Amino acid sequence: MERQSQRLIYLDLKRVIAMMMMIVGHSFFDLVKPDLYSITQFPWNFWDFLRGLTAPTFLLISGIVQVFANKRINSKVSPEIVYKRIKTALLLIFLGYFLNFPVQRAFHIFFVQKSILIPFFQINILQLIGVTLLWVLAYFLLTKDNKQLGIISLVTGIIIFILTPFVHLVNWYEYLPMWLAPYFSLSKGSYFPIFPFSGFIFFGVAFGTYLERFKLEERPEIIRKVGFRWSLPLVAFGTITYFLINLLNLPFYDIFKGNPGMSIIRLGLVLMLLALITFLHQKYLGKYEFINYFAKTLGKNALVVYFVHLVILYGLPWYPSFAVLHQRQFGILESFTIAILVMVSSFSIIFAFENIASHRKLLKPLFKYGLVSLFILLALV
Repeated sequence: MERQSQRLIYLDLKRVIAMMMMIVGHSFFDLVKPDLYSITQFPWNFWDFLRGLTAPTFLLISGIVQVFANKRINSKVSPEIVYKRIKTALLLIFLGYFLNFPVQRAFHIFFVQKSILIPFFQINILQLIGVTLLWVLAYFLLTKDNKQLGIISLVTGIIIFILTPFVHLVNWYEYLPMWLAPYFSLSKGSYFPIFPFSGFIFFGVAFGTYLERFKLEERPEIIRKVGFRWSLPLVAFGTITYFLINLLNLPFYDIFKGNPGMSIIRLGLVLMLLALITFLHQKYLGKYEFINYFAKTLGKNALVVYFVHLVILYGLPWYPSFAVLHQRQFGILESFTIAILVMVSSFSIIFAFENIASHRKLLKPLFKYGLVSLFILLALV
């Protein structure tokens, strides 16, 4: 994975920009007093729309990177890579649930009211990526080559988008267990259900298999061509789809997530921005080594940054942070300043850790599994 981020640094740069938007936006809107802004007015509505592009960006690039990370040997993925991907996926799922752990001690979970468990089972981007990576891995194991993988991933992404409005009209809590329904439903607070968000990962996998056919030096040009050629048609088609489905006046819980037209618009815009960032990196930014180092270091730790900023902002289940203790109690300038500090702090932790770990190769696995063990211990004792 690290080698790939070095080779396709423009993907990491786009991911870092999305990361900055995510942290600042996430922090700001959870800190600022709600009566100081209106999401229906400019510039707040425009900012909110841009925030909607961050998750699709992460997911699309995650799909692309999987193609290069899961190297095939004689058409097969090695057992070591399979084991590593399963381990990573399960860790992401664990951390996703851990962030919403609803009780002080793990055994208390068997004695709490059902309503308390609802936030615990909400699906954020960590669980979504973890589950979808297992799905992608299954495709790697079932296909003979990346051409087949690209076709089946493209078809899967299209099917997910097509089925999204039908899935969002079903009350899944009537048919599925409480822990499973949030993967399909928004009604109890999930942020990233499989429909439509897993679709972005599968489109990324399909795009990645296409990129892999070209030489390293040709890939930036391919990204630019695909991005600029397909972005506007996708945005136009998505806009038409969005308004046509809106005419049906369907009772979506969230029209932006339930209407596939918006997902198509976001896909088109993400491709356009990816092409633009790739162009800027190849033309101007790539000559600056500090930009490449900045993008590579944060890009390969994108999900770690996501986890760290949530811990800084909200704390742990046992030790709440300021966004929990003083939720939506700050002014606009204060909120924006704190959001910047959260971003800088998150990035600084990653750079400090990477710098230390570069001199001690065993530190990363020890830290990762030690941290998970500590979380489990805190939940048990």
